Amino acid sequence: GQGRFIVLEGPDGAGKTTQLERLAERLAGCGVKTRTVREPGGTIGGEKIRAILLGGRADQLTPVTETFLFQAARAQLVHEVIRPALKRGEWVLTDRYWLSTLIYQGYAGGVDPGEIRRLSALATGGLVPDRYLVLWVPLKVGLARRAHRAADRMESKGEAFARKVNLSYRRLALSSRGSLKFVDGRGTVEAVAARIWKLVEPLLP
Repeated sequence: GQGRFIVLEGPDGAGKTTQLERLAERLAGCGVKTRTVREPGGTIGGEKIRAILLGGRADQLTPVTETFLFQAARAQLVHEVIRPALKRGEWVLTDRYWLSTLIYQGYAGGVDPGEIRRLSALATGGLVPDRYLVLWVPLKVGLARRAHRAADRMESKGEAFARKVNLSYRRLALSSRGSLKFVDGRGTVEAVAARIWKLVEPLLP
């Protein structure tokens, strides 16, 4: 049968990576074949693009350049990894997807959101997730969690940029409809995992 496509999205420090691992474990426990990928990355070309995007100084690339690089990595990931896995009946769990570009480069970076939506449709071939989960935490929680690790280039753009990103996710999540679901990222890892499971469990056969 056809696989399921689940995306975990949100600001830095929201706990996406941890929750994606938890979800993958839980699905595997239910006998579901899962595959976890991250954006940008997941392919040879994509990982090279990731190194360009996340290395170096914060001001090295313009938001427009970033947009094209993220979309290029995304196009390759969808073509090479995500679509074939879904065809094989696997569940694909992705750490970020096109809304990241809309928010970081669009709402926070100043690139026309309409252009980003069009490029995203081109890059993904219109592939829509079965569940698009936006994991949100207040800015100070995200910044505190982030402080324990080395910042990548996106994370070193300063607090004003981080605030724009956080607010944009909050707005997006509050207007959520269809496959887009808001998940409160506050509380223990277990509590958040339970909230996510409640939204994913109905997809099980």
